[in-house]
Amino acid sequence: MGISVSEFTALAKAEFQNNLMGAYAKPYPADIDALVDNWPSKTAVETYPFMTNIPRLRIFKRDSPAIQLVADKWIVKNETYRLGPIVVQKETIDDDQIGGYLKAIGTLPAAGQKDIKYAILKQLANGTTNPCFDGTNMFAASHTIGTGNNSMTATSASGDAIAHKIIAIITDNPAKPVLFQNREPIKELNNNGTAEGNEAREYRYFCDTRYGLACAAWFTSCFLAITNTPTLTELTTDILAMFNRLRTFTLPKGSDVDDFLYYHEGWTPASNNCTLLCNLQMATLLETIRDSALIASGTGGGVVTNYLQGKFRVIPTSALGA
Repeated sequence: MGISVSEFTALAKAEFQNNLMGAYAKPYPADIDALVDNWPSKTAVETYPFMTNIPRLRIFKRDSPAIQLVADKWIVKNETYRLGPIVVQKETIDDDQIGGYLKAIGTLPAAGQKDIKYAILKQLANGTTNPCFDGTNMFAASHTIGTGNNSMTATSASGDAIAHKIIAIITDNPAKPVLFQNREPIKELNNNGTAEGNEAREYRYFCDTRYGLACAAWFTSCFLAITNTPTLTELTTDILAMFNRLRTFTLPKGSDVDDFLYYHEGWTPASNNCTLLCNLQMATLLETIRDSALIASGTGGGVVTNYLQGKFRVIPTSALGA
């Protein structure tokens, strides 16, 4: 190419900006949009209120007792993150004939989006130790706000000692399992033109972002740890058990005289309202169940109708393991 460092930086900035628009529009890839509450942020720490339920419908008797809504606080802190820097020597810039370094710098926003996606999924994957909005762990046997055990285990018969993890998430309600607090979108930075860069004859290109992450609504999701690799039949049973468990979660009553409100009472799983996160080796089994009209029943060659065909999306993630 034979261009100057300042020309290279200008071109790199243009390449970066071309790829930055998508990151401004969405700080993480769209395939996890249904799992995340994306909130703007203007301070180092944001405080969110969460309230008791409103009372349920009842017969009007002229003198209706008023119900006090009780709110509590949930605090989420922002952190600063950096991608890079990519270090490019002056001689490399002078001698680059194909523009490879320009393309590498231009990919920083997309790489940042993918890393934020991983951080979001890792936040959820660590939900057995990460607290959610009510102070309990995201996945636990009980919770201080509402009732339900959303941490399950299963043991398969294969005995291969391979551990698997699945998180089932209901996505068609306003509450989401993860909160993303968007304080500062991804932006490009470099040290071109500085005395330090000129003296070292090398230049750094990087991007920064600032955001907060927290596990949020525990009652939207259920965690399953499986010991030993399951058969399709065993895995179908495990998934159905997770779906049934999700329907049992309740939130606090708005009034003592109310019946319990089962948050997912009428929910029927479908590909547009249910996502299964899984470790990488579990993906093929889940995709088989998702796509197959019939599945094997036992070892005698028989098959049965697969109720779960088309009932969920699958997102494999190393955040839950290999």
